[in-house]
Parts: sequence; structure tokens; C-alpha cells
Amino acid sequence: MADWNLKKVIVVDGDGEFDEDLSRRLRERGYEPMVIRRGAQAVKAVKDNKPGAVVLELSLPDRDGRQVLKEIKDDWDAKKVPVIVASGYVSRLDARGREQVEAVLSKPVDWDLLLNRIQMACEKKRD
Repeated sequence: MADWNLKKVIVVDGDGEFDEDLSRRLRERGYEPMVIRRGAQAVKAVKDNKPGAVVLELSLPDRDGRQVLKEIKDDWDAKKVPVIVASGYVSRLDARGREQVEAVLSKPVDWDLLLNRIQMACEKKRD
């Protein structure tokens, strides 16, 4: 996946309030948030947009976020994108899932911590 857009952050979350808050905070810091409310669209969005990071909720309206994470990490191109889990259901993520992500944060999130993790993920070297 060449031509990374390291300022783009894909937010996969069905909670409109969280999406709006995070999007506003990302824009204030010069990022380009892209909100995806359905897990079914997430892998294609990651492949098409080549973002700096993905923020993923584990409880989505249409599918389990763990399955979305698996699909991202099983895809040859998408797997290079750092994923940060921000969820009210972090206990659902097993050890393998935790190894595949940059950070696991419980909701309600500490905004400064989440934004710091996003910045670190976007700056991460991609091989």
C-alpha cells in the first residue's frame, strides 16, 4: 500500500456522539477524520484510503469489531495500518487481538491519551 495518507484517521464506531467529539478533536490537530459506522465497510475503507490509523469500537451495529479487526489484520495491504481499540467492551478482546493493536482504551476515553496514541500510530514506520 503505497501513498499513505498519514493525516487520515478512520474511525469505525456507531456512536454518533463519540464520532463527532473525536472528529472535532482530530480536525483541531490537523488530521482528516473519516467516520465509518458499519464494520462491513471498514476493510475496504482502510484499503482505499491508506490512513495513518484506525480507531475501532468492538461493538458495532452490524458486526463484531473483533471480526473487523481480524479482517483488517488478515488483509495483505490493510494489515500495515495501526489499529487502536476504543471501546466500552475491551474485555471482549483476547490476547491475540491485543497483540495486533497499538493500544486498547476503555470508554469513556481519556481524550489526551487517545489522541496521543493516534499521533504515535500515524508516525509509526510502515515496512
